[in-house]
Amino acid sequence: MEEKQLESSQQRGPSRPLHNRIDRLRIRHLRLLEQIAQSGSLSAAAQQMAVSQPGATKMLQEIEAALGSNLIERSSRGARLSAVGSAALGRLRIALGALDATVDALSVQPGIPLVRLGMIPVLAVGALPALAGLLDGAGRLPRLEIHEATVERLTALLREGQLDCVVSTLDSQLKGMADLHITALWEATLVVAAAPNHPLARKRKVPADLLTQFRWALPPEGASGRTHIERWFIQAGLNPPEPFVQAHSFHTRLALVSRTAMLTVAPQAAVRHYAGQEMVRELSLERPMPKGSIFFVTRKEGVQLPEIALIKEALQKIASAG
Repeated sequence: MEEKQLESSQQRGPSRPLHNRIDRLRIRHLRLLEQIAQSGSLSAAAQQMAVSQPGATKMLQEIEAALGSNLIERSSRGARLSAVGSAALGRLRIALGALDATVDALSVQPGIPLVRLGMIPVLAVGALPALAGLLDGAGRLPRLEIHEATVERLTALLREGQLDCVVSTLDSQLKGMADLHITALWEATLVVAAAPNHPLARKRKVPADLLTQFRWALPPEGASGRTHIERWFIQAGLNPPEPFVQAHSFHTRLALVSRTAMLTVAPQAAVRHYAGQEMVRELSLERPMPKGSIFFVTRKEGVQLPEIALIKEALQKIASAG
């Protein structure tokens, strides 16, 4: 019996005292680190949290004692998080984000779960309505807080715990992240679009060099659509076109193209949506653009939540239906 008790205590190891100290921390302790990171000053953090300077100092000492490490580095310019402090804040933000989401979910309609869904804007054209329709038809639609942003921004929000799940292309920074659950959904294609009366609109096959003779409305530099079209031209042995107009939203670019002789690049789903309204036409290229993939991404603990698993399964159904 004594041997079993000893073995049990050895399995728990030295982590129990640490867990006991952490259990005594309050939410305000965790928010203090975030305020220091944002303000670069312990006194400014104290003011933001409406506590006294000695009170903030005591809170910092308590959280440092709980975690067993120095969490900030002081200098003549103020205070900043140490490497350990930054690592701790990265994890704590997930907990704080989950706590905020719980409060939001329970404060309005406690019986209906809330899902903070991040997605790239193109999905609003087809995938999002299909998702909402499928779940609403089954009487299982959760409340949705939808964030549309770039892949990079969505990735950051997911890692910070500000989003529950993301539907987007897969940023290279996500690869190899052991704490993420990643599911491939469907392939997505970028295409070149023009006005229906554009000289290239009815050509059977448009060569890449002919596209360089026209003005372009393009996403800003660094955006995924801009990177793809530039790489496509370079692989064809051509200099990519310089944008005559820059706009991040493909809705804006397609609206501009519909009334001008400019060309643009946009997701095929969006182009076909506007083509149905006879605003634009998809050009038939001699050398089509490569396809990319859309993924469902959440943290591993997130996929265990019924509402997150429900959205994942619904998106997989949509993907299977083509």
